[in-house]
Amino acid sequence: MTRTFYIFLLSCVGTIVGSFAFGQSSQQTLIKGKLKNGLTYYVRPNAYPTGEAVYRLFLKTGSLAEKEAQKGLAHFLEHMAFNGTKHFPGDSLVRFLELQGAKFGKDLNAHTSYNETVYKLQLPSKDTSLVDMTLTILADWAGGLTLDSVAVEKERKVIYSEWLSRKSGNEAVNDAFLNALFNGSRYADRKVIGDTAVILHAPAQQLRDYYNDWYNPGVMAVAVVGDIDAEWVTGRIKEKFGRIPVGKKKLKEWPIPNYRKNTFKQVISDGEKKAELNIIRLLNLPRPVRNKKEYKDYMEEGLLRMLLRKRWSDLSFDNPTYSKASVQSSGFLNTKQLLTANLVINPDKPDSSVIEFAMRIAQLAQYGFDKNEIATVKKSYEAQLKNKAESKRPTSSAVLMDELYDDFYKRQPVIAVQDEYNWYMKNVDRIDSVSLLRHFQQWYNPDKAYYLLTGYPQIEAKLPSEADILKWFKDAQRKKQPRYHKAMDLVENLIEDRPTPATVTHTEQRKAVNATEVKLSNGVNVIFRRPVLESDRVTVTGFRKGGLYTLDSADYVSGLYAGQIVALSGAGDLSRESLNHYLTGKSASVRFLIDKTRSGIAGSAENSDSETLFQLIYLKWTAPRLDQAIFAQVKEKAIDSYRHTNQTPAATFGRDLGYLLNGYDYITRELTDSVIERELLADRTLPVFDRAFGAANGFTFIVTGDPEDEHLQELVNTYIGGLPTGTVDTTYRYSRHTRLVPATFEKYVGETAKASVWLSYQTTDIPMDHQTYELMNDAATAVLQSQLLKELREEMGMVYSVSVSGSATPYPDPLARTSIRFSCKPEDVDILIQTVQKRMLELVENPASIAATLEDVKSNLRKEMALNKQRDSFWSSYIRNSLFNNEGSLDFVSQYDTLVDRISVMDVADFVRTQIMQTPLIRAVLYPKSLKK
Repeated sequence: MTRTFYIFLLSCVGTIVGSFAFGQSSQQTLIKGKLKNGLTYYVRPNAYPTGEAVYRLFLKTGSLAEKEAQKGLAHFLEHMAFNGTKHFPGDSLVRFLELQGAKFGKDLNAHTSYNETVYKLQLPSKDTSLVDMTLTILADWAGGLTLDSVAVEKERKVIYSEWLSRKSGNEAVNDAFLNALFNGSRYADRKVIGDTAVILHAPAQQLRDYYNDWYNPGVMAVAVVGDIDAEWVTGRIKEKFGRIPVGKKKLKEWPIPNYRKNTFKQVISDGEKKAELNIIRLLNLPRPVRNKKEYKDYMEEGLLRMLLRKRWSDLSFDNPTYSKASVQSSGFLNTKQLLTANLVINPDKPDSSVIEFAMRIAQLAQYGFDKNEIATVKKSYEAQLKNKAESKRPTSSAVLMDELYDDFYKRQPVIAVQDEYNWYMKNVDRIDSVSLLRHFQQWYNPDKAYYLLTGYPQIEAKLPSEADILKWFKDAQRKKQPRYHKAMDLVENLIEDRPTPATVTHTEQRKAVNATEVKLSNGVNVIFRRPVLESDRVTVTGFRKGGLYTLDSADYVSGLYAGQIVALSGAGDLSRESLNHYLTGKSASVRFLIDKTRSGIAGSAENSDSETLFQLIYLKWTAPRLDQAIFAQVKEKAIDSYRHTNQTPAATFGRDLGYLLNGYDYITRELTDSVIERELLADRTLPVFDRAFGAANGFTFIVTGDPEDEHLQELVNTYIGGLPTGTVDTTYRYSRHTRLVPATFEKYVGETAKASVWLSYQTTDIPMDHQTYELMNDAATAVLQSQLLKELREEMGMVYSVSVSGSATPYPDPLARTSIRFSCKPEDVDILIQTVQKRMLELVENPASIAATLEDVKSNLRKEMALNKQRDSFWSSYIRNSLFNNEGSLDFVSQYDTLVDRISVMDVADFVRTQIMQTPLIRAVLYPKSLKK
């Protein structure tokens, strides 16, 4: 994992809030105000999804506000919010919400960061009494936590287990990266997870002190977005939150200083997988945007980010000596702006990797971007804004909530997308190569940056020194670099001649899914389905049985890479660059996928670009292209990636566990460098792709659009109907080697103090149809996970979380697998596994004990289906999967609530007994290497 991605993972403990976004619709419906006690409130009615509302309690406080004796208590307090409030003593709050269909972690969640804490709810909103009670819960969190001493003591072990579960083999590198970002500020001394001594021993009064000091209205906001009566909700907020007394404490700002000089650090860790150089620049945050003038700077930064992504993407196809590189800008903790230059070093060419990287950055700093690059990203930027401004598609309440987050934490007011589009059009000509170069030069200063070099012991001796790296960057800046230029052939049309349209040979109404199915004369089935809501977009997905399992074993590796290589090669007479340039500013896109059991496509476009979408499908289908240079580069990168990735003990453990579960064969084996070298073949790549697609008969396409739209019908008949026909062999050649006897697999190679446990149960006996099995599996695993969480976490305090998951597939032969996973102290492994087995036995022998949990699960299943039915993507996926699994009636969804209602405690107990307890157990444990005898 590159450190640039790690920035976002370490920002908070919990869910990560999305990045800055302008308003999706008019802000006139937003009600925003401030109560006398200082609390800010936001209320925004929104009818999508129907019957649901999203709630937030925002606080501008986190671990930074902790005293020395309180390290970790901001996060501890977040845990306690679910363990007793004024109106919901004990665990009754979670029980109440689960009864309403809320699922912990998805509909009910929270996160704590350095300078923010956010509580999150997502619940049905048709019943005003539930909306009122939800506001009561938020008000309790804001000012009514009980913080009972017994509950505090009980939660200590849970939080310690969370701390343990987050330990990783590359912790030293991750900590070094965070310390570089924090640059000696208070952030470095206030890790959100805290100090284990404080977590385990701090008096409960310290928690109460933090709560009384910092959960005050002056640093809070409550936000509600959804299918609600906005005026009524506003009144209830004033009533419930206005009672909270004014806080006495004033928030202090703890800035992160910019770098004043170069700093260099090298960290070597056994847990690292690659060698990386990260160059970090700390910058001041840009100002919030309130008007057309301020928008220019924001737009310029947006264009610059797009240009950087495009430049480094284009460079990746020029056979660089390094393995991977990027330069990007992002916000960090709403406190700083970062410029991060990330280089994944090729261990075979470490010096030249860094030298070329330094040259490419210096090239950017000296010349910026050429007019073609700028014109391309401007065109894309404009098209995206125009499509958003003109779109009829509804915006989800969750997306609108992100805008309110920006308003409260970033002081970025909600701005309608139509205003943004107008501002863009008025400012775009004022931004040119000179202004963009100047902006990048303000971002990039190699003399005031942090250089972090990381790797693993086997390559440490190969890595360049601090003196060499800093010298190479200085030399690159001083030397006049060549200008960057990329030539391409420009085209006016994707295809020259339209294919001959097919005729419709049969039409059938699929009332269960509100769709029309037609059969075309080339052997293709097309299902037209009306969008759930008004839409100005067309989507096309398609599938056919087949995929990698139909290939000869000698073609398997070529099949794994065929889709990627053909996609990167362009299509027809068009190179990748020419095709991408033609599509710039257009919304049409399509992917061709070769999965293990089927082949398929997925594409979409605005209605205005619908013909381009269908032409693109036809061109890529009928004229796939293999660029020999692209093939060679993909193959070389794949080989280098294997050779240059440190095979950590944890990774080897996972590989060997896979062999134990699935056997060893040409499908399950590790893709080593020698396998790729020997079996990824240029002369087999196009034939494999053609086998997956080529003749189109047997394919089923799902088109989300108006089936009575004559233009759409014409496009389908012409471009889908024009696809070639012919003989197709979709017989699976592969059969699994599933282990059906018990086994124990233990290794003492872990890099951290925790033990990781996997309990896997698998069977080839699936005693019911696939959809019924999946429903029973969803219900049973949810019930079992809830029961295990209560026992292992809430009662025993020995784990932070337990994952129970299950899946089944009929192809190429039946297989069902259930997995139970958790992390814990090594000394607790045996008692926890015994408890899991004991709890399952109790469930089977006393089904009545799960009655309340099952009702919660069934409520959540019904709620999720009600939401799914409002999403076009759900219907497309449901139709594809139903037909693929030969469940052709398509009436499962219409019967779903009835089927859920019929699930009994005996059904769940029977499922757990037959599909888990009576199947072979593969017990796998990864222990710390320090315990190896």
